[in-house]
Amino acid sequence: MNARQSKAGAAAEHGRHRLRGRQHEVAGLRAHLASLSQGRGTTVLVQGSPGLGKTRLLAEARQMAEETGLRVIHGGGDPDSQTIPFGALLGALHSAPHHILPPDAVQDPPETSASRYWLLQEVHEHLERAALAAPVVIVLDDLQWCDEGTLLALRTLPRRLAMHPVAWILATRTGPLAPDVRATLSALDLSGAHLLTLAPLGSRAVAAMTGDLLAATPDDALLELAQRAQGQPLLLNELINGVLDEGAVAVAGGVARLTRRRLPLRFHASVQHRLEQVSPSARKAAQIAAVLGRAVAVDQLAELTGEPAATLLDALEELLQADLLTETGGSLVFSHDLIREAVRAALPATLRRALRREAVDLRLAQGVPVVRVAADLAEIAEPGDHSAVALLRQAARELASMTPSAAVEMSRRAIELSAPDPLRQAALIAEALPLFSQTGQAGEAYALAESALARPLPVEVEANIRLGLALVADQRSVSEAVRQSRAGLALPGLPARTRTQLLATLVVNLALLDEDGIAEAGRLLPEALVAATQAADQASRATLLGVGSIIAEHRLEVHRALDLADQAVSVAGDLPQGEAPWLPRVWKSLLLSALGQVEQALAEADDGVRRARHLGQTGLLPWGMARCRIFLDAGRLGDARAEAEAVLAMARELGPGSFDEAAVRHVLARIALHTGHPEEPDQGRAPAGVLLAAEAGQGRAVLGAEAGGGGRGVSLLLHPGDPVDEVVLVRRALRAGDRAGAIGATEFAETRHRANPGIPIFTATALHARALLAGDRALLARSVQHYRDLPRPLVLAAALEDTGTIDCLDDALSLYEQAEAVRDAARVRERLRSLGERRARTVASRPTEGWDSLTASELQIVRLVAGGATNRQVAEQLHLSPHTVSTHLWHAFTKLGISSRVELTRLVLDHDVPTR
Repeated sequence: MNARQSKAGAAAEHGRHRLRGRQHEVAGLRAHLASLSQGRGTTVLVQGSPGLGKTRLLAEARQMAEETGLRVIHGGGDPDSQTIPFGALLGALHSAPHHILPPDAVQDPPETSASRYWLLQEVHEHLERAALAAPVVIVLDDLQWCDEGTLLALRTLPRRLAMHPVAWILATRTGPLAPDVRATLSALDLSGAHLLTLAPLGSRAVAAMTGDLLAATPDDALLELAQRAQGQPLLLNELINGVLDEGAVAVAGGVARLTRRRLPLRFHASVQHRLEQVSPSARKAAQIAAVLGRAVAVDQLAELTGEPAATLLDALEELLQADLLTETGGSLVFSHDLIREAVRAALPATLRRALRREAVDLRLAQGVPVVRVAADLAEIAEPGDHSAVALLRQAARELASMTPSAAVEMSRRAIELSAPDPLRQAALIAEALPLFSQTGQAGEAYALAESALARPLPVEVEANIRLGLALVADQRSVSEAVRQSRAGLALPGLPARTRTQLLATLVVNLALLDEDGIAEAGRLLPEALVAATQAADQASRATLLGVGSIIAEHRLEVHRALDLADQAVSVAGDLPQGEAPWLPRVWKSLLLSALGQVEQALAEADDGVRRARHLGQTGLLPWGMARCRIFLDAGRLGDARAEAEAVLAMARELGPGSFDEAAVRHVLARIALHTGHPEEPDQGRAPAGVLLAAEAGQGRAVLGAEAGGGGRGVSLLLHPGDPVDEVVLVRRALRAGDRAGAIGATEFAETRHRANPGIPIFTATALHARALLAGDRALLARSVQHYRDLPRPLVLAAALEDTGTIDCLDDALSLYEQAEAVRDAARVRERLRSLGERRARTVASRPTEGWDSLTASELQIVRLVAGGATNRQVAEQLHLSPHTVSTHLWHAFTKLGISSRVELTRLVLDHDVPTR
C-alpha cells in the first residue's frame, strides 16, 4: 500500500516533532535551565549552518522550560525588519503571554539615541523586576537577521543581568556575518556565553529520524538513501517526504521498503517541483509573497495579485498543503527561509525588482514608515532614481540616532544612486560625513569628501563638506581639523550660520593643538563670539565661552576662567534639552575640583547627571568622565575606578568614534600609581613612568601626545592642570639632579599664586614647591597647614610624607590607608621601618574579599538592591548612571564570591539584621 495513504503518513507528521541526535546539546540546555533555580543567569549560543536544526533545538529548549514552569519569551530576527530599532527584542517581549513588558510600555521604536538608551534601561528594569519574581528564559533565533538595537541589547543585557535568574538561549548561522553581529558574538563570548556548535547528524540519528518520518522501520535501501542527506535534518526531511509524495515507499508489517531506487524530484528541485503541483493562482501568490517578505501579508498580496482576499484563501490553503507555507502564531510564514529564498530566486531579476518596487510603493501608500521599507528600496533602486534617493535620505536621518550602522548603509546607497547628479551627490556626502565618522568609518568619509571636492562645487556645499571633514578629523587629527576649518572659512560668501560653525570649530581645535594654537584661539575668540551672537547660534556661543574659560585657565587667569565658565553654563542653560553643549558644565565642575572645591564640583556633577538623563549615554559619558576625576581628587579611589569603568562600558556600547577615552584611562592609570593594582595600568594604557612625567609641568600636552592624533583630545583638554603637578615636577627634578627644572616649576607655581590671590590650593602648592627647592622645613610645615583646609587627602599625605618626620609619616600613612592607596601606604611603612619605627596599620586594612571588603559606595548600593530596588531605581536615587551601579555591583559580587541577588539578599540580612 502507498505509505502516504496509510497510517504511516499520519505518523510521519507526528514524527517531525521528535528531536534526534542532539542528546548532548539537550542535556546541556537542561543543565543551564536548572541553574536558574540557584538565582544565576546563563547564556547559550547555538551556531550552525542552515538546515542543521538550530530552530528545532530552540523549540526543544522552549518546551523543556515551559514544562518546568519557567516563563519563556521567544522571537527572532527577520531579514525584512532589520531597520526597525529593537524590533526583534520588543516583538518577543510584547508577544510573551507573561507580560514581561506592560501592554503600554515601549510600544514604539526609539527615535533618538537618548530614547534608545532609556529604552534599553527600561527593558533592563522590566526584565530585572520579572527575574526578581521568578526565573525568565529568553529564546531568540536568527541573530544574523536581528536589528542593530536588538544586537546592542544582546551585547549588554546578558552581562548586566547575569546576577539574576535569566537564561538567554540564542541561535545564529555560521559563515559570513555583518560587523554588528560579529561584535555581538564577541561580546557574548567575553561575557561567558556557552557555545553549542551543531554538527551534521550521525548515522544512528539519521536512521532514527528516518524511522520517525516513515512511522516504520526503514529497510536498508531507505537507510542508504537517507545517508545521502549528509546528516542535515532539513534535507533529510525533504528527501523522505519526497519519496513518500512520489509513492516510492511501501509499508508492510511495520517495515518501510523503497520501491524505486532513485532520488525524488523533490530532492533535486523540491521547491520548484512543489510549485508546479499547485494551481497558477497559488504559484503566483507564492512568488509575490516571497518578494514581499518572510511573513505573508494577505492585504498586500491581494493588492499586488489583483485577486480578492476571499479568492486568495484557496491559493494559500494550497500552499499550506504543499508545505511551502506554515501557520505560526496566527500568521502565515514560509516553512523555511531557504524555501522562500528558492522561490524568490527562481523569478527573473527584472520581474523580481519590479515586484519589489511595487510592493515598496504600496507599503508606503499604506502608511508604513520609510525605515521599514528602506532596505528593500536600497537594494532595488537604480542610479538616477531621485524619489528613492529622497526616501533613503529620509530613512538615514530617522535611523541616525537609533541605528547608525543602518543609517550609514542608507546614506551610502543614496550617494551611489545620485551619481548622475554630482551636485546632489556632493550635498549628500556633506550631510553623511558625521554619520560615517560616528560609526568608525572616517576613512571612507574622507574618500567620499575628497572625491566630491575634486570638482567645482557651490560655496555652501563645499563649506558644509569642509565643516563635516573638520568634525570627522577632530577625532583623528586636530591639525587636519584646523586645516579643513581654515579652508572652509576662506570660501567667499558664506552663510552666517555656516561661517559661525566653521569659526567655532577652528577655535576649539586650535585650543586643542599646541601653545601657538591656544594663542591663536584666544585671538579669534572675540570674533567668533560676535559671529555666534549675530547668527543667533547659542550652542556655538556656549561652546566658545567654555573654550574661552579653558584658555583663560591655561593663561593662569583663573578668576576670569571661572567667570567665563559661569557665562557658558548660563547660555547653555537657556537652550532646549538636547541642544545644549555639555562642555561648559563639565568643564566648570572639573575646574572647581582642580581648585580644591571638590564638594561643589560633585554637586555640579550630580546636577549634570540629573539634567543629562534624557540624553542617554551620550549625555552621561562626559559626566562620568568628570566624576571619576573628581573622585580621584577627593581621594575616593574605589569610586573613581568604578566610575571610570562604567564610562568605558558605556563607550563600548556606543561603538568606535563615540568618545575620547584618553582622560578616563589617564584616571585609571593614576589610580594604579596609588594602589599598585596591576589591572589599572593595563586599562589606563599608560606606564607609570610616562604618566608621572606627563603629570608634571605642562602635563596635558604630554598626555595629548600619548592620546595621539596631533593634539590633546577633547577629554584631556577638559582636564584643568592639577596645581599639584608643579610640586611633583620639583620633587622629581631634584631627585634627578635637575635643579634648573625644579627652579622653573617652582617659579611657575609662585607666578600662578601671585596672579590668582585668594585661591588656597595655589598658596599651598607655591609654598610646597619652594619648600622642596630650598629644603625649608618651616615653609613645608606652612604648606601642610594650608593643605589641611583642602579636601585633597592624597595631596596632604604627600606633603606630610615630604616632611620626613615620624609624626607626619604616621599621619600620611593613616591618610593613605583611609584612601586605600596601598602602594603609597607600603612606601611610607617601609620608610618608617628604615627609621627604626615599625607600624601596625593605623586603619584596619580592608580585606580583599568578604563583607568587610566592601567600600562605602558598594555597601550603600548592595543594601538598596537587597531591599528590592532595581539598578535604575538605585541610579536615580544616588544620582548615578545605571552603568556605575552595575560596576559597583560587579565589584561587590566578586568580593563576596556570589553570583546572584538571592545570595546577596541573604548576606545583607545576615549582616544587617541584629541578632536577638
